[in-house]
Amino acid sequence: MPISTLIPMPDSIPVGSSWFEGLTIFTFALHILLVNILVGGTVLSLFLNRKDANGAAAQLSQKLPTVFALAVNLGVAPLLFLQVVYGQFFYTSSILSAGLWLSVIVLLIAGYAALYVNQARNQAAPGTGTPWLWFAFIVMLCIGVELSTVMSTMIRPEAWVAYVGRAKGFILNFSDPTFIPRFLHFFFASLAVGGLSVALLVHYKKSKGQKMDETDSRLGMKIFVIATCLQMATGIWWLLSLKQPVMLRFMGGNTMATIMLAAGLIFAVAALIAGVGRKPLQTAIWTGLTVLTMAVLRDIVRNASLDPWFSPENLEVTGDTSSFALFIVTLIVGLAVILYMLKLGFRKNREA
Repeated sequence: MPISTLIPMPDSIPVGSSWFEGLTIFTFALHILLVNILVGGTVLSLFLNRKDANGAAAQLSQKLPTVFALAVNLGVAPLLFLQVVYGQFFYTSSILSAGLWLSVIVLLIAGYAALYVNQARNQAAPGTGTPWLWFAFIVMLCIGVELSTVMSTMIRPEAWVAYVGRAKGFILNFSDPTFIPRFLHFFFASLAVGGLSVALLVHYKKSKGQKMDETDSRLGMKIFVIATCLQMATGIWWLLSLKQPVMLRFMGGNTMATIMLAAGLIFAVAALIAGVGRKPLQTAIWTGLTVLTMAVLRDIVRNASLDPWFSPENLEVTGDTSSFALFIVTLIVGLAVILYMLKLGFRKNREA
C-alpha cells in the first residue's frame, strides 16, 4: 500500500517553508533548553537535596514548577509549526499511538502538580517532598518516551503500513534502531544542563552577595563534563543508527549537513573545555550554541528521512502573512515577559 493513500499531503502554507523551519528550530531550541533544565534539575535535586537542604540543588528544586510551566508553553510554538509543515506525518504518527499520546496531557498535569507539592513540602520541612519529586521524574521519563515514539515514527512512513488494521493506539517505537540512542542523547543532555544550571545558580547568587557553597558549583560542572561526554557518545551512536542515505549526508554527502555537524562538534568540545575549566558563563554560551546547532541537525535528519515522500520546498506559498506577523509580535512580547518573570523570581528567591 503506497503511503500517499494513507494520508493526504498539504497544499499550501502562508509563508515560505524556510521561515517555518527557522522558527521551528529557534523555538524548539528554547523549549529543549528548558526541558533539559527541568529534567536535569529534578535529577540533581533528588540526589543533592539530601546533602544540603539549603544548597544550590535545593534552591533549584524550588524553581522547578516555574521551569515546568515555561517548558510546556514554549513547546507549543515548535509543535504548531511542525503541524503546519509536517502535519500529515505528525498526525499519522500521533494517531497510531493515540492512547499514549493523549495520556501525555494527564501526565503533564500530574507532574506539574507533583512539583508544586514537592515545593510546598520542602518549604515546610526540607527533604519531605522527595517522594513527589521521584513521581515527577518518572512522569517526565514517560512523557519523554512517548514524545520520542511520536517524533521518530513520523519520519518512518515505511513502517506505517505494518500498523494499519492492527494499531490499538498504544504503539511504542522501540523497534526503531534510532530510538534508544535518541532518547539517551536527550537524557544525558538534560543531566549536563542540570549540572550547569546548578553552577550558574551558585555564580548568580554569589554575584548578588549571597553566601553559596562552591562545592555545589564544582559538582555541577563535574556532572556537566561527564554527562556531555556521554551525550556525545550517544550522539555518535544515533548518527550511525540512521538510515545510510541520511547518515551519508553528514559525511560529505550534503555540504550544509556536514558543516552543521562539524559546527556542533566544535561547539560541544568548546563547552566541554570550558566545563573542565569551571567557567559556567562561558560553558553556558557554548552550550546554547550547541543546542541551537543540534536543533538544526535534527531538522536536517527529519527532512532527509522524509525526502522520498515529501519536501517542504514543494509547498505553495499563499502570501497570507497576517496571522504569521501576529504570531511573531506575540512571540517577542511573550519572551520579554518571560525574561522579566525570571528576573523577578531569581531576585526575590520565589516564584514570580
